[in-house]
Amino acid sequence: MKYKIIPATNGPKHHLFGFHDLVAFNQTGEKLLSLEADVINRPPLPGEQFGVGYVLWEKQEFVRLGETCALNYPQGARQQWIDNTHFIVNNRVGDHWGADIYNVESGKKVKTIDSTCHILSADKKKCFGINYARLHRLGGYGYIGIDDPYCNEEIPEKDGIYVTDIENNTTKLLVSIQDISECDAATSAHNGFHHYVTHLVLSPNGKRIAFLHRFFLSDGGLRTRLMTIGVDGKDLRCLAVGFLSHFDWRNDNSIFIWGRAGGNIDAMRSNPLFSNPLIKPFMGVAKSLARKVLKRSKGMSMSFLMCMDKDIKDIKPFALGIITEDGHPMCCPTDRNIAICDNYPDKLTHCRTLFFYDFEKNERTNLGTFRMSDEQPVTDNFIQFSQGVDLEIMKLFSPSLFSFTRSGLHCDLHPRWDANGKMVAFDSIHEGTRQIYICKR
Repeated sequence: MKYKIIPATNGPKHHLFGFHDLVAFNQTGEKLLSLEADVINRPPLPGEQFGVGYVLWEKQEFVRLGETCALNYPQGARQQWIDNTHFIVNNRVGDHWGADIYNVESGKKVKTIDSTCHILSADKKKCFGINYARLHRLGGYGYIGIDDPYCNEEIPEKDGIYVTDIENNTTKLLVSIQDISECDAATSAHNGFHHYVTHLVLSPNGKRIAFLHRFFLSDGGLRTRLMTIGVDGKDLRCLAVGFLSHFDWRNDNSIFIWGRAGGNIDAMRSNPLFSNPLIKPFMGVAKSLARKVLKRSKGMSMSFLMCMDKDIKDIKPFALGIITEDGHPMCCPTDRNIAICDNYPDKLTHCRTLFFYDFEKNERTNLGTFRMSDEQPVTDNFIQFSQGVDLEIMKLFSPSLFSFTRSGLHCDLHPRWDANGKMVAFDSIHEGTRQIYICKR
């Protein structure tokens, strides 16, 4: 079957959606949610406004309805459809992060709620949010401009995943970071490094939420735990631990994620010896040697992992030799046997590849390649756009690396299906400006 790639937006302004885990199209498919930016060659500045609206993609026409300053380039402003005519988008509300709701028929903002929306419930009556100020402070996909109210707490008991009743604008804590950190305690750590949660994804049946729990280890490396919890706040589980990144639900009972779970290197990094101040000066040499040894023994090899959503860890690698690097997958909502995915730029061609993966056939079908931008980020405002990031986190980045990875120039395709499984929208910068494209039959 042949597919064609067509532009949904055009310049001179930049347009983007964000991450790969949300449906960008409305139910009838003629409107596509989008954000609009004048400048993308640096991270967002505190208070900087971005256009909020939708695209009539057959006309390549962006309809601007409002603005938001709650944006990061990888995940946008978490804009998503409530129904065919209403959508929700994160924004600043007074001194905290909240969300606005727009009616596309009237073209007006119709409601504001006092908590953020990372994902909506299956019935769209509730939203689940996280602390984006904490995410920004700890180097995750957060929003700049508001201080983390729990900045002095390693594992806060009053911060975590929140659930909000949209109609009544009432919010409560679904699960705390403290409770999350104590689940499967042997794979967690209380070592002075601050914990956070990110990447919430609702299960196909709407009953459970998958998310990532992250914190730094004493050796300076980041540990990620793939967790799930019921939308009622019950049955918290830890499914996998290690170096883990992008994922989606395969079905209601399993999740696939890229990475390396457990194994020799993760066990070694958990050793309390690494926190000894006498050992720390030698950590660089030790880690370099360990990488070489483990690489030869395939102890550092990564792949997609199928993780069962149950109390006892059940993890199996798949697509070995077929999908050989990290990407951003999303299962088709009408046929979860098919996933759309991308990868990072090839070192030689500087191109990202868009492809389908068929779980049953274990087959990959490439759809096209899209070149990254050669433009370099502006670092003149570095002090401004790194404002609020923890100093220990900033030690991990050079100004140019931080500026690029947080700017709109770092444009992953982040492909995402429409609700009917007939089209895929993705962001790309291969034609000089950052725009949204559609892959359709």
